Amino acid sequence: MNKNNWVGELNYIEPNYDYQKLLANLTKKELTETRKLWDFHGISQLNKAALIEELIKRINDNLESWILLLGSDQIEFLKEIISRCENYSAAYFELNEIVYYIADYFQARGVVFFGRHQDTALFLIPEELRFKIKSILNKKSVQKQIKLNDNYIKYAVGSAIYYGVLTPDLLYESLTRYMKIEERVDPLDVVLEYAQSSMIAYSIGPFFIVTAVEDAREILIERESRSGLDYFIPSKKAVENAYQKGHPSWNLAQRRFKKKLIKTYKLSAEDAEMLIFNFSLLIKNNISTGEIIRILAESFEIDVFENKDELIQLINDFHNNTRQWVLKGHTPAEVYTKNK
Repeated sequence: MNKNNWVGELNYIEPNYDYQKLLANLTKKELTETRKLWDFHGISQLNKAALIEELIKRINDNLESWILLLGSDQIEFLKEIISRCENYSAAYFELNEIVYYIADYFQARGVVFFGRHQDTALFLIPEELRFKIKSILNKKSVQKQIKLNDNYIKYAVGSAIYYGVLTPDLLYESLTRYMKIEERVDPLDVVLEYAQSSMIAYSIGPFFIVTAVEDAREILIERESRSGLDYFIPSKKAVENAYQKGHPSWNLAQRRFKKKLIKTYKLSAEDAEMLIFNFSLLIKNNISTGEIIRILAESFEIDVFENKDELIQLINDFHNNTRQWVLKGHTPAEVYTKNK
């Protein structure tokens, strides 16, 4: 979707809108979603005006407990909006999918509001919230918690890249393996809150799931059926690399396949890298080697019959050495060796 279409979908707002006006600009359904997101009880039957009054009071009262669940990326977004609001009365950003996604999360929380103003995307944090957020963020205890949350998020995402779906037990096991957990804030709450604003992962109930997962239920069922197979345990460095790159480091079989795509089929290094990344995700979602061959032939116009045996061998090696979510992070080759 291009920039103009993003902006054209937004409600009209003015830089001078106060907190009440910003909430009133939302529908009753949107306000109800905000109430549910905060888990506010006892106000579900209120009319819109009364609900707005209660939301203003309760969000103010619970602002710090929510901020204690955030990571640095979320905090930096808040700070940038606050800074621009104070300098220019409002924040103006070029609207794209990433900005829209995180702004939509904060608006659902009733904290950041965005809309259309003179054909431009305008972002606002009400003045009373700006003052309170700044005061909370100045607390050393809050700053310490945010740094801790960054580690919770890093090792949760890095581990989820290996496992696809993190149950609460698997999350805690992964976190305690790589870092020290402190008691003030439950890391599960931090990770699930991150999932609300992330394009990398999402959550269903208490489950933290990589966005690329197509069927989380199937992964859980398949893993349950392999009760005799222990989870693959990546090193701390491997998990950190997975978090940074979005995938485990490529092994020899995957590097050979990439080299073949570049040398024989004349793909650029960037295209070959993207291709093996996408193929690794497809394999984790149970794609066959035959489907990989079809994609190479149709989408990239690669002559799959040239050096056919070598290509099929490389693809099979690629498949058998890709870490799979249903195999608890193991490769098919590792499972075969264990069973043998």
